[in-house]
Amino acid sequence: MRAHAVEYLGSEGEMPANLWVPEGEGRLPGVLVLHTVAGPGPNLEAFARDLAGAGFVTMTPDLLSLHDFGPDGRTDHPLVLGDLRGALDHLATHPRVDPARIGVVGFSFGGRLAAWLAAEAPDRVRAAVVYYAIVSHQALARPLAGRAARATPLTDRVATIQAPVLIHHGEADGNVPVAQARLLHGALVTAGKPSTLYTYPDADHLFNFSIGPDIRFHSEAARLSWDRTLAFLSRHLGAH
Repeated sequence: MRAHAVEYLGSEGEMPANLWVPEGEGRLPGVLVLHTVAGPGPNLEAFARDLAGAGFVTMTPDLLSLHDFGPDGRTDHPLVLGDLRGALDHLATHPRVDPARIGVVGFSFGGRLAAWLAAEAPDRVRAAVVYYAIVSHQALARPLAGRAARATPLTDRVATIQAPVLIHHGEADGNVPVAQARLLHGALVTAGKPSTLYTYPDADHLFNFSIGPDIRFHSEAARLSWDRTLAFLSRHLGAH
């Protein structure tokens, strides 16, 4: 496969991203791979590279690079959401991507955005994978401030989601309680939407990130979630 540094049109101008394209010809499914609140990094790029190795064109947009968010915070920020729409447009128009087979995978901050995009673009997103995301800031047992205090819970957005959703969450997550995943799954099921939830005993936040300081890598949870994600995307997007 080939890795390319690209730029795409976002809310305030050209935004950076990396694009991973399998060798060969013909159109393939495309998958946006969305970063945590810390931005892109080696764990995200490794995931995107491995997914490209399985037959997907993957794109890792940097949704935070151009903006000064100030004290109000980044949660559901209009600039970030605009950049996300721009990333979807860019991936869908790549000559190796079949625009009818687009998926999204997100981690933590990016997991929330993955579910948001599935609700925002139900006619374009065919599969969504959510890793350990905050679903409702209001349901967290800690004070809220700024934009997070006003953020609409994802549970209020499920009515428009058409794509099947796969949710992964560690039961020992000390940052985002596993109850958040159960909130999203329950809302989807109640609304008659296809949803699958897997929880992982003893797995903490970012349990499948293995590169860098202060890692909380859980090898078994990482392996299982990868296998399940790959099978899910292959089934719903039809990878070669």
